[in-house]
Amino acid sequence: MSGSALTKSSPDVLPGVTGNQRLAAAAGADGAGPQATVGRVFTVGTLRYTAGGLVVLFIWLLWGDFCSTVFQSIFGSFLPLYLHHLRASNTLIAFLATGVGGVMNLLFLPNISMWTDRHRGRWGRRIPFLFWSTPVAALALVGIGYSSEIGAWLQSTGGPLRAFSVAGLTLAVISVLVVLYTLFLMTTNNVYQFLLRDVVPQEVMAWFLALFRVVGVVAGSLFSWYLFRYIVGRPKLLCLGVGLLYVVSFAVICWGVREGRYPPPPPRPERGAIFGTVQSYLRYFRECLSVGIYRNYIFVFVLLITGQTATAPFMVLFGIKTLRIGVGDYGKILALSTLASGVVYLPMGYLCKHFHPMRVTLASVVLTAVGPAAAFFFVWNRAGWLAYSVATMLPAVGWALGSFAVMMMLFPAEEFGKFSSSLMAIGWGSLALTSYLVGAFMNFFGGNYRMVLLVSLVCYAAAIVPMVQVYRGWKRHGGPDNYIPPLPKAMRRSRLPVVGE
Repeated sequence: MSGSALTKSSPDVLPGVTGNQRLAAAAGADGAGPQATVGRVFTVGTLRYTAGGLVVLFIWLLWGDFCSTVFQSIFGSFLPLYLHHLRASNTLIAFLATGVGGVMNLLFLPNISMWTDRHRGRWGRRIPFLFWSTPVAALALVGIGYSSEIGAWLQSTGGPLRAFSVAGLTLAVISVLVVLYTLFLMTTNNVYQFLLRDVVPQEVMAWFLALFRVVGVVAGSLFSWYLFRYIVGRPKLLCLGVGLLYVVSFAVICWGVREGRYPPPPPRPERGAIFGTVQSYLRYFRECLSVGIYRNYIFVFVLLITGQTATAPFMVLFGIKTLRIGVGDYGKILALSTLASGVVYLPMGYLCKHFHPMRVTLASVVLTAVGPAAAFFFVWNRAGWLAYSVATMLPAVGWALGSFAVMMMLFPAEEFGKFSSSLMAIGWGSLALTSYLVGAFMNFFGGNYRMVLLVSLVCYAAAIVPMVQVYRGWKRHGGPDNYIPPLPKAMRRSRLPVVGE
C-alpha cells in the first residue's frame, strides 16, 4: 500500500515533510491537519506541501526529466545511424534500437516493480533504485560512444580476436553495452514514474504532467537543434558530457527529494529464492491481465508502442535516406516539431483537467491514425516532412499527456508499481517480437523506408478498438467522479486492512 493509506495525523507526517523541507515543503509541526497551517496545503500520503514547497518539488522533478530526455535522445538518434554506418542489417538495427528494450522489460521489469513496491528503507522505496541504476546506464552510454575505439583495441590485443574485423568487434561491443544501457535505463525510467505517483498530489497531477512534457519538449528541442548535428562526428564527447550530467543530476535529485512513509508490505506468499522469483513473475502477469480494463489498456500500449517505437529507427532513415534530408536539417525539423508540441502541452493539460484525461486519450488515439496515412501519399520532400512532423504533434501530445495521466489514476495505489509497470513490461516487451517483424518487413521491401508508414497506420488504427473498451470499463467502474480501481479476485481475497482505510 502506498503512503496515501496512512492517516494524516500519523507521526510519520513530520519526517516526510521535513525531508521535503529541502524542497521547501511545510506542514504543522505537530503533524496536525491543514487547519494548523497558513494557506493551502497539498497532501499525498504522509507528505504535505505549501504552494511554495510544491513549486520547488516540481523544479527538482522537472530537472530530472530534462536531463533524462537529453540522455535518451543521444541513444535513440545516434544508434540507428551508427549501426547503418557499420552496415548492420535492418533487422539488427531494429532489434538493438528497440527490441532489446522489449526483452529487458519483459524479463526483468515485473520483479523489479514488485521489489520496489515492497522495499522499505531509510531513503524510501523508490530513490535507492534511482541512485544505483543511473551510473550504470550512463557508463553504458559512454561506452557506446567509444565503441569503435574499444573494438579496435580488442582487435589489436591478438589471439583469436584478430580473426574478426574491427567493425564486427564494434558491433559486438555495442550489443553488450546496449543490453546494459537498456536494463538500467528501464529501471530508472519506471521507478521515476512510480516516484511521481508517490510524491506528487493527485489534485495537481494533470498540471504537473503537462509541465513534465513541456520540459521534455524543451530538452528534446535543444538537443535536436544544437547537438543532433554532432551525433555522427563527435559521439564520444556528447556521450561523455551528457552521461556525466545525467549521473550528477540524479544524484542531487535523490538527495533533494524525500519520500513519505509507507506501511509494511504484505507477507510474501512464495518460498525459496528461485522458485519464489518464478512464482512471483507468473503471478504478476496473471493478476495484471485478469482485470479487463487493465488488459485492454495494455493492448492499446502494445499497438501504440509498436507504431511509434518499433518504427522509429526507420522513420529516421526514411527522412535522411529516402527524402534525402541532411542530418543537420533533419535535426532542425525535429526541433521545430518538438517546439510545436511544447506550445500544445499546456492547453492539452487544461483539456485533461476539465474534460478528463481518459476522453483526451481516446480522441488522441483516433486522430493518431490520420498522420501516417496522409504522409504515405503526400510527403515527398523536406517541406512535406516538416508539415507532417508539426501536424502530428497534436494527437501525439494528447496521447503522451493523456495516457500518462490515465495511468496515474487507473491503477490501485497500493501496488501502483506492479500494475503500471505491466504497460512497460508487456508493451515494451512486445518490441522483442514486433521490432524484429518490422525489420524483416523492411528487408522484404528492399529498404523502401516509406513502407514503415503503413506499419504505423495499421497499429494506430487497430488501437482504437481496445481504447474504446477501456473507456467503457472506466465508466462502469465509476467514471470521472467515482472511479475505483478494480483489483483481481486473488488480491481482493488476500488484501489486508491498512491504517486509515
